[in-house]
Amino acid sequence: MAGRHKQPVDVIVARGKSHLTRAEKERRKAEEATIPPHLRAVQAPEYLSEWPDLVDAFYRYAEMLRDIMPEQFGQPDADLLARYLVSERLFESFTSKLVKLDDVDGIKSLQVAQDKAFKQAHTSASALGLTVTSRCRLVVPSGGEDDDESEF
Repeated sequence: MAGRHKQPVDVIVARGKSHLTRAEKERRKAEEATIPPHLRAVQAPEYLSEWPDLVDAFYRYAEMLRDIMPEQFGQPDADLLARYLVSERLFESFTSKLVKLDDVDGIKSLQVAQDKAFKQAHTSASALGLTVTSRCRLVVPSGGEDDDESEF
């Protein structure tokens, strides 16, 4: 279908909806995007060094993303992660200022800025796989069964 995103082969197989031949699975797996090993080491962008706590958060998030998708996250994604952290910081800043305001005009303009920062943070988070719905598209469902269910 036009406009439909291809799912990774592992996701298709894990869901049990695979009609692909072994050769087709191997071909599609070879075509899936991966970051070359030499680009998987991630460095925080220079402009982030103005906020040392954001640099720490950057490396914490980078480690989580590497755990989730070890072959798909790397240096090309570093700027997007930094933009997410900056927009998240702006959202938090606008929110804390908003709580303290009594001026209706000030509240309205701050709400507009807060909304823009939220949308930027959400868009970046979604692109990185930091939201629940975006992670569901990235993570292969596990096929293992619980020990409690094996009794039946």
